[in-house]
Amino acid sequence: MLPITLIPWHEDFMPVLKNILAERDDFGRLTVLFPHNRPRRYLKALLKADHELKRPVFLPRMISIADFVSGLRRDLSETCVAPANRLDLVALLHEVVNDLRATGRGLLAELPKLDREGFLPWGIRLAKLMDDLLRQAIEPDDLAYMEGEVSAYASALLEQLGAIHSEYVTRLFDRGWTTPGLDWRFVTSRLDDVSTALADAPVVAAGFYALSGAEDFLFRRLWQEGLLHPVIHSDPALATGGAAHHAVAEHAAWLGRWHVRPELRCASDDTPPPPEIRFCEGFDRHSQLAAMAEDLRESEDLDGSAIILPDEGALLPVLHHLPDEEPNISMGYPLERTSLARLVETLLALQENRLEDGRYHWRDVIGLIRHPYLRLLGPEDKPLRRIFHVWEAAIRRGERYLHPLDWQPPYGDEILDGVNPETAEPLRQDVLRHCLTRFETVNSLKTLGSALSGLAAMLHAHGERLWHTYLVDAECLFRLTTSVIPQLLGVETDSEDLGRPVLFSLLRQLIGQERVSFEPEPLGGLQVLGVLETRLLHFKRLYVLDAVEERLPGTNPYDPLLPDPLRKLLGLPDSRERDNVSAYNFHRLLMGADQAVIYYQSGIQPGLLDSKSVRSRFVEQLLWEREREENRIIEGGDPLIRTVTFPAGSLEPVPRGVTVTPAIRNMLKKTLQKRGLSPSSLDRYMQCPKQFFYTYLGNVRPVDEVDEEGDRAEFGSLMHAVLREFLAPHVGRRTDLAGLDPTPLLALFDERFRDCAPFAHLPLDTRMALNKTGRYRLSEYLASQEPATLIGLEEKLETLMDVDGLSLPLSGQADRIEERAEGVYILDYKTGNGVIPNKKAWQDMDLWDRVRDFGPDSPDPMLLSDLARSIKSVQLPMYLHLYRQVADTLPHDGGLVKLADNGTTALLFGAKWTDDERAEAVDEMTPRLIQVLIRHMLSATEFPARPGQGCQWCDFKTPCGQ
Repeated sequence: MLPITLIPWHEDFMPVLKNILAERDDFGRLTVLFPHNRPRRYLKALLKADHELKRPVFLPRMISIADFVSGLRRDLSETCVAPANRLDLVALLHEVVNDLRATGRGLLAELPKLDREGFLPWGIRLAKLMDDLLRQAIEPDDLAYMEGEVSAYASALLEQLGAIHSEYVTRLFDRGWTTPGLDWRFVTSRLDDVSTALADAPVVAAGFYALSGAEDFLFRRLWQEGLLHPVIHSDPALATGGAAHHAVAEHAAWLGRWHVRPELRCASDDTPPPPEIRFCEGFDRHSQLAAMAEDLRESEDLDGSAIILPDEGALLPVLHHLPDEEPNISMGYPLERTSLARLVETLLALQENRLEDGRYHWRDVIGLIRHPYLRLLGPEDKPLRRIFHVWEAAIRRGERYLHPLDWQPPYGDEILDGVNPETAEPLRQDVLRHCLTRFETVNSLKTLGSALSGLAAMLHAHGERLWHTYLVDAECLFRLTTSVIPQLLGVETDSEDLGRPVLFSLLRQLIGQERVSFEPEPLGGLQVLGVLETRLLHFKRLYVLDAVEERLPGTNPYDPLLPDPLRKLLGLPDSRERDNVSAYNFHRLLMGADQAVIYYQSGIQPGLLDSKSVRSRFVEQLLWEREREENRIIEGGDPLIRTVTFPAGSLEPVPRGVTVTPAIRNMLKKTLQKRGLSPSSLDRYMQCPKQFFYTYLGNVRPVDEVDEEGDRAEFGSLMHAVLREFLAPHVGRRTDLAGLDPTPLLALFDERFRDCAPFAHLPLDTRMALNKTGRYRLSEYLASQEPATLIGLEEKLETLMDVDGLSLPLSGQADRIEERAEGVYILDYKTGNGVIPNKKAWQDMDLWDRVRDFGPDSPDPMLLSDLARSIKSVQLPMYLHLYRQVADTLPHDGGLVKLADNGTTALLFGAKWTDDERAEAVDEMTPRLIQVLIRHMLSATEFPARPGQGCQWCDFKTPCGQ
């Protein structure tokens, strides 16, 4: 038997392994097994650089254990075998379970039979369990009486697990299918043939840690026959007889099972000092990245340095914080986090939300046409970018659901000037066909795979230059076409009809399991790796990001078929072995480094119950060892633990205002003289000058968007139009409005509501609710009105006002003017919340003195806010003043007819006011108030924002900074 060689884990494993191999006489006949493929790149580079190696020479065969076993299966099998598709395995297990159910034995026979779709989630988990058992060389026993531990169906499967496993393996062999686990079973059952095949090709097993059951069985047999030389990277105490580190527990168990002590092989007799480890605590990932970037900048030489990412999703943020030199990335990035996966998810959401009549939800269509891949397709002028921009604007002004194929771009319009329809239109149609039409008819794995294949072909055909520029995206597309799509099309039952939810769920699972690989070239310089990619590698400086418990060692998702506590019943590895592997990878990496910085998060992690992020148990152990060594407690603020903080300033109480420049002031004067002011614009300035700037001067339009719950403004306009049309025949004569029959009014509302396009696209329940609301408000309104003679409906009132030498037009539109016994009333309809000036404000002499005195020589910074709080609205007073100027008649009163409040009328003055008081308010106080507001806006140095309840309905809260 060959010895087991132990290379101390503080030494670089690969150079020592290279020396061990070079010393052997059978160098050219060797097979070097690695746990994964990456180390062989390093070994080949070392052998190439070894000038003492005699040349010419055949290099050893270097291969991963997975490829080695599948190769043995292929070479030793009398018949050809094909890798089984995962979905075919699920179908096979479905047959096995149904056949066992038909025997009438056990709990399985008592439960309802599951169809293919219902069995699918159980089948995927069961197939994984079968392969785990084969890898561990376990013949499982039945697990009975599991009803209290797992669900009923899982208990029924576990009750006949042995029979399921036996029948599953038999049928796999009969069909000529294989899996990685079945390859292991075949090899371990043909060990004599394996020994014969390897007689002239001895094996070096390099860098293995926790052996599976089948690996242990194969390696021990080859080792006993002198064909296998294990070389491990571990704590030298295993060879010297000292107390070994807990992280090498699986190595200790391996040596114990084989009853052997390893031989120590060192490149040097000197034991280096332990690594210098620092810790960095940040509130979130951003603070960790900021600290890491600072540490990288301070490092003089990054060659031999590595950034370790326990969370592979952190790759892209990390890349934005690296130095200018290009790093070597060697890890798999989740395909589901890429732009291509987002495009596929958009296509699936389009079909999931599509109505039976073929219409798509407007948000889903916008999500499609805003995807960057599609907008960049085609010629260099990117015609789809402009076309989709125009289309998005049309969608936002349209209905909730739409037929995308019905829209035609306005090629003759100025907005698409320069777009060639002969080139752009076939491209647009091709995109819609492959993104929408092809997915509408998906009903099987075959049609789903074909639709995805067509999508990939379309992206490749129309975006060839795109993929040459964005190489990562090209790798994603390659992964989709060479892995995901073949898994869908390679199923025996790919033509069987399946429901859309099942098909889309399968596709999401397949995408979720794919990784986009980054080639580990060059091998030097700064490297970015995942934890698993660091196995057997050696780095001088380490930067370990996100060293929190949920990443190191990490948590396995709950398995409803075989939860972690039950795995030991079958002899399967559980979370303890997984934690041992994670601990070994982490500590082996540290032991070989000169310096290490470990970053972790200590803040609140958004998520389930907003749990607090806990630093990894490995970090806790390192801190505890330091405490024991220094005989002190390490607490917050200790120099050993750097806490990342950012300077924080006081938050602004309100969003920043708009500074009035000379150009803005000149534009304001010109606009006032040309457009004038309305009551609503004066109210807007008084309540929020910044909103006034956006609407009146900036001409900023709110983003068009389909209102799925009904447009409030449109509903108010409809109510106004119905009332105007209903009351028009009564103008000029005295009418008892409360005595009128409401039936014609409600019928008119029903007709106009039915014909109103903005409400036609609403869901039935929303449309019915709005209709009932409108009918109720109109009937209550009519019943609450008083007898009067209607003078006018929606009358335009206009006049001129001189303010500091400027002649400005003032205008407003009164909804209803009527004459009662007391005099003329000006009424304004409000379907929402309307306000009138506080009656006490008219008697607030201090406030009116400030209004009278306001001017350049007497500034009053708080005047506008005090007016907004006290006066609230100038609308009704301004209507009365305008009527006074136009008709030369003093109105008796004005009021807001609150349609949302049973049609009640809130009067401006009320019965207690005398004629002199009314005349003073209309003829003197109101024009003075209007003049002060205009003078204030003309002399303002800033248009400030005034946050309040109205901000939640403001169209400009996002640009305002709310």
